[in-house]
Amino acid sequence: MDGPKEIRMELGISIEEAARKLNISGGYLSQIENGQRQISAERADQIAKLYGKRKEDIFLPTRYSVCKVLKR
Repeated sequence: MDGPKEIRMELGISIEEAARKLNISGGYLSQIENGQRQISAERADQIAKLYGKRKEDIFLPTRYSVCKVLKR
């Protein structure tokens, strides 16, 4: 799974350009990309739309699976 930074770079969009289009600072976007900042679902939607992806494909880890824990 590629995260937001990898997707942005694959699209050839600079961090400054993406931040400007999202109306946020480059530093804030960098913190989002590096997992140092939590974001709202609305902001995740904005980033996903800019990158042409679903937010679930960008922000939800797929290398983990959810399993049911049974009580004994």
